[in-house]
Amino acid sequence: MKSIRSIAPVLLTLFLIALFVCLLPTAASAATITTTVNIAAANKNERGDGYYWANRTDTLTLTNMHIDTEEPYGLRLPKDCEVILQGNNTVKAAKYGVSCSGTVVFKGTGSLTVEAGEIGFYLISQDKTQKIRLIDGKYTIKAGTYGVYSDAADFSFVGQSLDIDMASPDAYAISGRCVNLLGGTFKSNTPVVSSQQLVVNGVTLDINANRPAISSKNLEIKNIALTGGGEYDGGNSISAKGLARSGSSWFFKTVFDKELPIFLDFVLLFIVLGGIFALIFVPVLRKKKKTRELYERLSEEGFDVANEEPVEKQKTKPTK
Repeated sequence: MKSIRSIAPVLLTLFLIALFVCLLPTAASAATITTTVNIAAANKNERGDGYYWANRTDTLTLTNMHIDTEEPYGLRLPKDCEVILQGNNTVKAAKYGVSCSGTVVFKGTGSLTVEAGEIGFYLISQDKTQKIRLIDGKYTIKAGTYGVYSDAADFSFVGQSLDIDMASPDAYAISGRCVNLLGGTFKSNTPVVSSQQLVVNGVTLDINANRPAISSKNLEIKNIALTGGGEYDGGNSISAKGLARSGSSWFFKTVFDKELPIFLDFVLLFIVLGGIFALIFVPVLRKKKKTRELYERLSEEGFDVANEEPVEKQKTKPTK
């Protein structure tokens, strides 16, 4: 019992430290970059306003980076790299916001807003084995022709939210060979189309278009509940709630509007249950311990605890 009482304050302290760090405001915004940030040709570490490229690990970290350029490209990425989002990041370019030469994985707790005259995310690789993944974070795309465009590479969204706002109702939110919407919240004002396969699984959808909201040669829809019930019938609008388990913390999202890992809910639950256990059982156990110690002390002083009288005053019954 002593070990539990000694560990509980340590766990509570660690949790409070983690909570404090998570709720700290993000770093100040970096200066606005007015030219293309071309990491596609990088062969050494590079650092700029709001970004750092680690060449050895092929990792680009964006921390409140802001690109606003009149050049065709905003951010150019090489294949087989990882992008970490921290804070609020923006990319604005004349034609293509973010171009990917091959497989790129986006993750992190931050956000990325892309504005482009033609294509928001441009997957230029013609290799069908390449993949673009939006794993974590919040994404907003504003573009003229395509929000996301890919001839060959697969595109998957598994993040917190993806909001695509196209300038023309005749544009496409996403157009690709294989498209996967696999979690979080997806919203757009134009359709999502795929030439080969489109998988909609466990994602909350809100699409309003002037033609079929989602279409593909092979369309797979599961783990969503359409508003009003029923099944998707090829209409111009689709509104549905994802039924897949969320990977973010319910407590921090509800109380602090913070997207944090779900394991923090279990840590908090463990601490709460530990506190309840301590409040209920520790006093009882301490009382039993004090009672036992009292009985032991009285016995040492010659008091018969069972009969509640001193041993010398007890009378021995005569034998017959």
